[in-house]
Amino acid sequence: MAVTLGVNTTFAQKTDTVNVGTATGLLRDSVHNYVMQSATLSVYKVKGDELITYQLSNNFGKFQIKGLPVGIPLRILATHVGYLSTKNEFTISPKTKTIDLKTMNMNRIDLSLKEVTISAAQAPMQMHGDTLEFNASAFKLDSNAVVEELLRKLPGVTVWSDGVITVNGKKINRLLVDGKDFFGGDTKIALQNIPKNSVQKIQVYKNKEDVDPVNPKTDMNIVLKKDKKDGFFGKFGGGYGTDKRYAADGMITYFSPKTQVSVVGALNNVNKTANDVRTLMEFNSFKGEGLNNDYHSDFTKQGLNILKAVGVTFSQDFSRDADMRQPYFKTNILKSEFFLSDAANKDLRQSQTTVSLGGGNNLLQTDRSANNGDTYSQRSSANYDKRFEHSSLSASFNLTHNSNNSINTQNSTSVNDLTQEQTTNFAQQNATSSQTNVNGSATLNTNRFYDFGKHKMKSVETEISYSFDINNGKSGSKNITDFKATDTTQNKYFNRQYLSDWNSSNHTIATNFKNIVGLLQRNTPYIQTDIKNTIGIYDYKETRDVGDLAIGGTLYTPNTGLTNVSHYKTIDERPGINFSKNFYKSLDNRFQKSWSINMFAESQIFLLRNTALQTFQDINRSYYYFIPSANISYNNYQYGDFEKSYSISYNTWVQYPTIAQLAPLIDNADVYNVPLGNLGLKPAVKHELSFRYNYYDQGNKNALYSGITISAGLVEKNITDSTNYDALGRTVRRYINGADSKYINYNGYINKSFKFKDHQFQINGNSNTGYSQYNTSVNGQYYNTRTTSLSLSSTVTYSYKSIWSTDLGEGFSGNKTSQGSLSHQTYYNWSTNLGFNLALPKSVFFNTRVNFNNSKSSGAADNVYYTIWNADIGYRFLKGANAEVKFSALDLLHQNKNVFNYVNNNSITTGTVNVLQQYFMVTLAYYPRKFGLHKKK
Repeated sequence: MAVTLGVNTTFAQKTDTVNVGTATGLLRDSVHNYVMQSATLSVYKVKGDELITYQLSNNFGKFQIKGLPVGIPLRILATHVGYLSTKNEFTISPKTKTIDLKTMNMNRIDLSLKEVTISAAQAPMQMHGDTLEFNASAFKLDSNAVVEELLRKLPGVTVWSDGVITVNGKKINRLLVDGKDFFGGDTKIALQNIPKNSVQKIQVYKNKEDVDPVNPKTDMNIVLKKDKKDGFFGKFGGGYGTDKRYAADGMITYFSPKTQVSVVGALNNVNKTANDVRTLMEFNSFKGEGLNNDYHSDFTKQGLNILKAVGVTFSQDFSRDADMRQPYFKTNILKSEFFLSDAANKDLRQSQTTVSLGGGNNLLQTDRSANNGDTYSQRSSANYDKRFEHSSLSASFNLTHNSNNSINTQNSTSVNDLTQEQTTNFAQQNATSSQTNVNGSATLNTNRFYDFGKHKMKSVETEISYSFDINNGKSGSKNITDFKATDTTQNKYFNRQYLSDWNSSNHTIATNFKNIVGLLQRNTPYIQTDIKNTIGIYDYKETRDVGDLAIGGTLYTPNTGLTNVSHYKTIDERPGINFSKNFYKSLDNRFQKSWSINMFAESQIFLLRNTALQTFQDINRSYYYFIPSANISYNNYQYGDFEKSYSISYNTWVQYPTIAQLAPLIDNADVYNVPLGNLGLKPAVKHELSFRYNYYDQGNKNALYSGITISAGLVEKNITDSTNYDALGRTVRRYINGADSKYINYNGYINKSFKFKDHQFQINGNSNTGYSQYNTSVNGQYYNTRTTSLSLSSTVTYSYKSIWSTDLGEGFSGNKTSQGSLSHQTYYNWSTNLGFNLALPKSVFFNTRVNFNNSKSSGAADNVYYTIWNADIGYRFLKGANAEVKFSALDLLHQNKNVFNYVNNNSITTGTVNVLQQYFMVTLAYYPRKFGLHKKK
């Protein structure tokens, strides 16, 4: 089935007269008199050969080009794949303001000719089969422009402020370079590093390999010029500032048609954090710290943080065919990554909590804590993909090791405002831990196909996958607890040592035998039937040694109540039958409508067994549930106009009780929190109904895409908590099955752009709201708890070429919890963001961003206001703008406050934590880059 990407877009360049003229006409094949669909029409000024506008002919070969200058000589150029270009010169009369160019005939290319030379300018875009292609050389940009700036010039293409790319409103799923992922497939790495002058063309097409044939995803491919298919790029930079602040980043990257290698690193104490190689590569993009990115310290991150990190990524392509549009795409790629980091954190916080006990009685709790931690992490990964003619194999492997050292001290108080009973608690912990994780997966897919030689169908359509996840680790800590109360008989002191080691494994095998009925008959069955099964086996073993040190003692005495050896095992079996049916209705190059119905009858058998030295944890349970799901979806695709999709889904899940909920170990050193088990706890069953709607506008150069999702659910025998507070502020908790809970959630978004000449406006809006109702128990009394949340955000962005961009955003988030007559808690936060980026003459740039915050909670008397204002001014120099010097001023008003606030049923907590504050820094950077290491052959 051929798929056409509809394009109905024009644009206007700078002109010296009023653009009020219109040209119409018809394109035909000169020999067969066919009308020419999707031919490219480009209009130029005769003088200076300046491109004015362009568009494609419609399905009837007609064109109507508006917004043309009148009274001056113009030239129209028509091009189409397989045909010689044809041109016509004309002038639109200022009186009539219209001209009919009648019929323009196009001649087929004579394939017997060895060479055809076309002296006319190349068409800005053309249809090549089902692929829309943009010719990069038709768009004139600055010599240092990158692909991102090229895409902003293309008709119907929008690069949104969050990095998402849409073509005629349709979101691009993957951005490829010469048919392959470019360093992991991160969009920004390709957009902000590849020079525009290295690009031959941009292709947009439907992904034929998509698992959803009804509504396949759209991909974009950047085709590099023949002499630009290898090269390197990178960055080396560092800065030093006030208050001994420092930051350094570096990257060197090499790529060729078969190989991609990158080495990247970072060192800073300004809250710039990264957890993978991809993030570090984004930090070091050629345009990453210029106009298009606000790469500054994270002033919302809690505590003060120091990061040391280095990473390596490698990719080798062993295949010969790198064009994903081919019916048989030969994939044979190996990718690997190594990442090493050392992150230190210093966290100082204080909080106040008000706990409602009912009858006007409250507990007033304060907490002060200090934590110094250091986490060392190393991660290695490898992925292999191999695609054969009628099957494919993919495998992945990951190895992660983490070790942590921390010292934590905490001072807490609790006062009962009715009885005035007071307690204080001092706790100190020195802890170390290490953990190693190994996980991986392998998936084999086979496709049923027709053997034309033997005139029969062969093979079966299946998907078989295996995954594993293995962990082992150990930890040790020494904890001191000193609890004192108004009633001195309640005073307690502990000096306790914990030593534990554990290992776990999780193995999962999933099978899907597709279209089973189709194996028994020649014709395609009316309903496709798939047989699925998933089995998972989880095994966890832990040895825990706990000892106590008496006051004045020197040796830890074993604690027989907490020392434990346990073995936990589960088996999760999920067999099921899936029934599906697709309906299609289409007219070539006009529309395509489709219905998809899917029903999955699935059962779940869940076996749980735990044995332990502490015999009360010996538990053996088995469960059986029917967990059906269903989906109905409709897609209406009107070529060149719009695309709408609707879906309604129903799903079922089961939440099974854990050992920590059924029979936890009770550690009396945790004075304020005492957990109790509940062996009678039953699973909770969740039913959810959801509706989704998405809209893509494809008939206007001003892109629009929007959507909503509404989901509502019922949780039978909801697992909730029963809490009892004593007069000293100590909490006893146990999990219970409450009444059925209910919830409803809504999420919506709308994104709209307006383009005219070199100006662009973007409007982005998001909204989320949710409501839930469930039962809780406080001091033996049941309460109907209702929680409501709301978040709204909108941003307006304006940009002019790559010279000037500004954005204004507004955000609101809030929640309200009502627990019957027990408590009513509210919290909200307003934030306003203003950003401004300007490229001044002679490679000088200026960036600034201001963030205004206003928060309020029912636990605080006054609103909290603070403003974060950051600014940069820099200069790019040397040929190719490869060098940069920049001065940054961070938190200019010295107002950063990290205020946290959260509600938990009948309590509300407010507090502050130490954060990064004002500093100034000077940074120097050099960007080595070269595309095309070898001469064109």
